[in-house]
Amino acid sequence: MRFYLKGNGVQAIGIVEDKSPLRKVYDPGHVDADENGYVLMPNVNVLNEMADMIAATRAYEANIDTLNASKSMFMKALEIGK
Repeated sequence: MRFYLKGNGVQAIGIVEDKSPLRKVYDPGHVDADENGYVLMPNVNVLNEMADMIAATRAYEANIDTLNASKSMFMKALEIGK
């Protein structure tokens, strides 16, 4: 999924299908096993997803800090004008 920022929020501009192959796990006792005993598992890499989540959280926190700092500067400027 791709996103872009607008003044009023975030909107998705597209969804891209992941073309990487599914993981094959040998588990002949599994209900979903094929005739060779392999089960197709999701191709989600938990470590990459966690790293992306942490980066997104830190970016969000940095943006909030920037917004609060600019708000504080505007308030100080208004106080100076009194």
